[in-house]
Parts: sequence; C-alpha cells; structure tokens
Amino acid sequence: MESERPSHEAGNHFCFNSDERGNLTRQCVLDRLAVMTRNERDLYSYDRFLPSRGSSLPPNPMLTVQPDWRASIVKWTYHVVDYFDLSREVTAISLALFDRFFATGTCKPSTDTVLLCSIATLHIAIKMRESAIIKLSTLAWFGRGKFSEDRITNMEQVVLSNLNWLANPPTALSFVMHCICLLPDDMMNLHAKGEILKDSRFLAELSVADSFFVAKFPSVVGLAAIMNSVSDTTIPRAAKAQYLNEVTAAVGVSCNDNAVLAAQRRLRLLSVVNGG
Repeated sequence: MESERPSHEAGNHFCFNSDERGNLTRQCVLDRLAVMTRNERDLYSYDRFLPSRGSSLPPNPMLTVQPDWRASIVKWTYHVVDYFDLSREVTAISLALFDRFFATGTCKPSTDTVLLCSIATLHIAIKMRESAIIKLSTLAWFGRGKFSEDRITNMEQVVLSNLNWLANPPTALSFVMHCICLLPDDMMNLHAKGEILKDSRFLAELSVADSFFVAKFPSVVGLAAIMNSVSDTTIPRAAKAQYLNEVTAAVGVSCNDNAVLAAQRRLRLLSVVNGG
C-alpha cells in the first residue's frame, strides 16, 4: 500500500518550541544527539523488546504486524495529528511504541488489537510530546467508536507495562531536526538549508509508514534522509563534505555503513513511489 505523502506544512513546531529553538547552542545540539544515540541503542533498541528465543513470534519485524495494516495505521495517525495541528513527531513516537509493544509478543496482532493499540500509543505519544490536551473520548471517536475509554486506558497500561514505561524514544524526525541545526552558516544560504530540511523531513516522515524501517536505528534513518537530501542540492561539494562529516561524527555512524546505504536506497524508492 502506498503511503500518503506527508505535508511539509503540517505540524510546523515539529521538534522545538520557539523559546527552545532560540536558545539552542551548537554544543547543546551535539550533547542531545549523543544522548539520543545512546538511548536508541541502550534503551529503545527494537531487539531489546523481543521475547526469548524459541518463541513463535516471527523474527522478521516486517512480519510482526502485517505491513498493509501498519501502513493504514500510520496514515490514520497522521490524519489525527494533522487534524489537531500537532507535531508530526507524535506519529513517529506512537509507531515506535506500537512496534515495540507487538515485538514483545504480549498479544497476537489482529484487526482489533492493532487498532486498539494504535489509539493507546497515540494517546501516550500526545501526552509525552504535546502540551495540548486531546480528550480520550475524541480519540475513541476517531477510532470509529469501536472501543470504550476504559478499554483504551487499560490498553495504555498494558503497553507501558510491557515497555517498562519507556515511552519517549528518539525518532528519525528528531535526529533530522537536530542535525539540521549543524548546517554551516558560512557555506550555505538560507534557501539551501530550507530545501535540505524540507526534503529530509519528508523522507523521515515517509519512513514511519514503511515496515522496512521498524527495527532500524532512528539515527541511521535520519542520516540516510539527510544524505539523500544533501546529494540533491547544488551546494558546493566542500560544504556537503564538511556538513556530513560533522553529522556522522555526532551520531557515530559512517556514511558508508551498510545499514545507512540500505536506508538511502529504500528512501529513494519511497520518494519515487510517493511523488517526491
């Protein structure tokens, strides 16, 4: 199933609020990237949530929840997020929790459990990421009224318990936004920076809907998105090399890493399919 092309305008607050954005220093960005990279490997690694060997759960994360079901859930989640003008990172957080919950093998994916879990993880993500309060009754309505508020609340507890209350995962979108802050002011004009941000963000948002990226580190996906975007610009080669060297040093991943190269290829394919 093709993913709906994300809007570049929706959720403009994205990762940083206005006060925070104005006070970020370069060192602060580097420190944040270091913490995010450590967390994605130590706390939120997909493999960490898999059950012990011998389980009947498919080892391939693309098979845990049917890809077409998952793509529909992502499309629905983006719709809800855009309707309330929330940050699109909410969708990425929600799906990261969704994927890790089903990785635990706690319950078998079915049309009902997949929808119920998606509502629960979306509500968790909104509470983690946004100051806006979206009533649970409203989310239940968006879920076609299929589940009561009590049932959704109970599902939230089940999800959080099985994830050991780890509910604030780093996302590819967040890596992109932080890495954009490292773009050199003296070698790129504002227009070029804007194009890199727009294209990188578009690719990172597309990746959320593709089961191929479920078990990938967000830093790898974010770096691949930025590399594809930078390669499509007309900025000087020296500026590209300087920027990518700083980004790869910050996230601890090489541009030539096999996982990054595979992610680049997949993102290019997604971009073509979705009209990028």
